Amino acid sequence: MTKKMAFAVLVCALIGCGGDDDANLCVATDGVSGTRSLTIESSGLQRTLLMTVPESALTGRPVPLVLVYHGVFADGPAIQTLTSFDEKADDEGFITVAADGVERSWNAGLCCDPAMTMEIDDVLFARDIVAAVENEYCIDRRRVFATGFSNGAAMVFRLMCEASDLFTAFAPVAGSVALFPCEPSEPRPIEIINNVDDQVVPLTLGEDLSFPQALIWNDCGEELVNEMPAATANCRVAPQCAAGVRTAFCTIDGLNHVWPGGPTDPDGVFSATDHIWEFFAAVPF
Repeated sequence: MTKKMAFAVLVCALIGCGGDDDANLCVATDGVSGTRSLTIESSGLQRTLLMTVPESALTGRPVPLVLVYHGVFADGPAIQTLTSFDEKADDEGFITVAADGVERSWNAGLCCDPAMTMEIDDVLFARDIVAAVENEYCIDRRRVFATGFSNGAAMVFRLMCEASDLFTAFAPVAGSVALFPCEPSEPRPIEIINNVDDQVVPLTLGEDLSFPQALIWNDCGEELVNEMPAATANCRVAPQCAAGVRTAFCTIDGLNHVWPGGPTDPDGVFSATDHIWEFFAAVPF
């Protein structure tokens, strides 16, 4: 018996195991907790990623997985510093991965170079990431999520377009859909966040392009309701969408091209990281 299996058996002895959930135990996985770098092969390229695994993810029970995509000219460590999703993973008991785009960019469709010009298959890379993590850890395939910033947000949109069979929900921040046509294979929850004063990705790209497209993808009705998760944040939500999936567009006042509530917005009353995790955690499965 491996140490991981022994740990899972001990947990069962302490908290009691029984019922249908036991069938989902993955006691044979052999990953370790903590933050570490990993290199995997995808499309013949050696790709790197930064993975954070809390100790609570080693019990053998399936845990959520969140992929976090950086903006252009950044990398995996930078987006984790910007979003603190690694700290959120420790607090909430999910695994998070922040991979590196080729030459610090993602091929999201019409954005961004050099990955776009090089025709890098970043959708396949996403699938390879999930497979690599699942090879070591007990991942709940019903709770695999994607979020990202700027070029990373555009990549999240592309994943909804081409990998909605794999990902459960999407939360792009300060970005825009950049793939046309986009035809998701099934409706999926999506929470789009754009900043009102963004000079890099103008608000109109969210209001007039991304959100209307999401309403079409999820076959939503015309009715919209308003929610205010914070004094500076307003979310328009479509209450009638296919399969009941949440489809929302949130605007954040007073911010340029930054991650709301991150280190470049230290006094922000709206935390995109907290809001996104609450959205992911609430998705039915």
